Order: sequence, then C-alpha cells, then structure tokens
Amino acid sequence: MRIKAPLFLCILLIFQATPATLAQDHLSDHPQTPASLHWLSAPNPSSPAVNQLRTDGNACGPACLLDSFRAGSQKWRQSIAKIKGPNDHATLKKIIRNHGKLGSRLDPKKARWNGRYGINGMDLADIANELRSERWMGRVTQKIFFQNPRESDRALLKRVHKRLSHSLKKGLPPTLRVRRVALRSVRKTPQGPDHKTWLAVKSHFLVLTGLPAKLPKNALSFPVTYHDPWGGKKLKGHVRIAQPTHPGLATLLADFPGTTVGKSLLRSGEGNGLSLSSAIGLF
Repeated sequence: MRIKAPLFLCILLIFQATPATLAQDHLSDHPQTPASLHWLSAPNPSSPAVNQLRTDGNACGPACLLDSFRAGSQKWRQSIAKIKGPNDHATLKKIIRNHGKLGSRLDPKKARWNGRYGINGMDLADIANELRSERWMGRVTQKIFFQNPRESDRALLKRVHKRLSHSLKKGLPPTLRVRRVALRSVRKTPQGPDHKTWLAVKSHFLVLTGLPAKLPKNALSFPVTYHDPWGGKKLKGHVRIAQPTHPGLATLLADFPGTTVGKSLLRSGEGNGLSLSSAIGLF
C-alpha cells in the first residue's frame, strides 16, 4: 500500500503535463505569445521557402507567387503544379517568360518584370490571377497599407491584421511588399531649407505564413512568420506601429531582423526601417 500513492501521483502528474507538452510542441514553429494559442498558419506550413537567387536578384515577386501558391490550400497548389519544371529555377523562368514579359498595366509598352527593377504589386496580382486554375478561386488584388486621414496608429494595425488574416483564411498566404526607408534631407523647393523625410531606397516582396488569429485589445504590434526569397529563408518578426521610433512614417513598421534588403544602400548613421506598404492576396 505504501507504493500505490506515489505511483498514482506520478501517473497523475504525467497526464497533467501531457497537454502542455503537446501544445508547446505544436507551437514551436511560431513566436511564443499568449495569442499564439490561436495561431493562424498557412494551409501548407511545411512548404519550403523559394530561393530567388537561383534565378535572378530581382525575381522576388515571381518567387513569392510560387511560394505563396505552394503554401496555400490544395486548389492553389494544384494551380501552380501545372507549370512543369525540374526545379524552382525552371519554374520561375517559365513564369517570368510567359507572364512577366507581357505588357504592364501601368505602361503597356513596358514589360511587367525586368531584371533591373523587378515588378510592381499591381502587375504581380495580375500574374497571380492568370496562374489560378479557375476564376471561382477568388480574385487576387493589391491593398495599400498607408495610413488614412484621421486613422489612428492602432486602427491601421487592426486594419492590416484583418486584411492579412482574411487572405490566410481563404487559403492564399498574402505576399507583402516592404520598403527599406531612410530618413534623409530633401528640399521642398530649389531655394527652400533642408528638411528630413522618409525616402524609399529599396523594395522587396515576402510571403506571410502565420500570425495571431486575433489581436489583443490596444495591441501595438503582432508577431508573424514569413518566407524571404532572398536566400529562401523561413523567418520570424513583428509588425508594429511606427510611433514613437519612426515619427512621420505613414505605414506600419516590419520589424524583421532577418531581412536585410536595402541596408547596403544606407548612408552612415541615418535612421532607417522596413515599411509595410502593401500586399497582394484574397482581400
């Protein structure tokens, strides 16, 4: 009888610890936060990140489409699987040749994609719609994430979170457009005094793969997981309001330490950050 109590206690402790252990294992792929108990992930979270560098240094847009479709629900995976190729390099080449070389919506005389400037978000959305198998899958569009007049920082955070969550729930991980911005002196007029403003020095596309399903009340940021095609990396970061560290920036800040795009173009000592300016997805 002496050993039964300790044995029963040990069994009880094991069963009490098991749910927490399982939950911890399940959440190991995304940031550990209270909201992570209700984490919203890409339908195919094990899909590998696509490496644009195997094709072209400015192929981040087409690479993100390939990545997003593969990480999406079955209908999106089946759509991109129709582009046959022995590897990602060959598949990206076909996307660029068959879709990227068509006339841009902004300027039909120019190709949507070129090796010097890449592609804009509107043309990237058009390619996404051409790659889908059926129209009933939903129309991919671009949403601009600049702060509206009289819109508070927290309202902007809530609006962006709602848009991104909607696309993930619909089965297509949204493609984010971020810009490396630098605080630089400019002149209002040729004779006017210098003043500092946020100027974009480099743009880049990323694929969002996870975020909290809901935002806590009065949230100032939220954690995310994402794929960066520059090297094909799976990374973590936070999207947060720009104040007070980046006053005057009219977008949210992408606090993504693993994404270094545009840093080589910065001048010594100038303030900088990653601006989350827009996204394409099912909005």
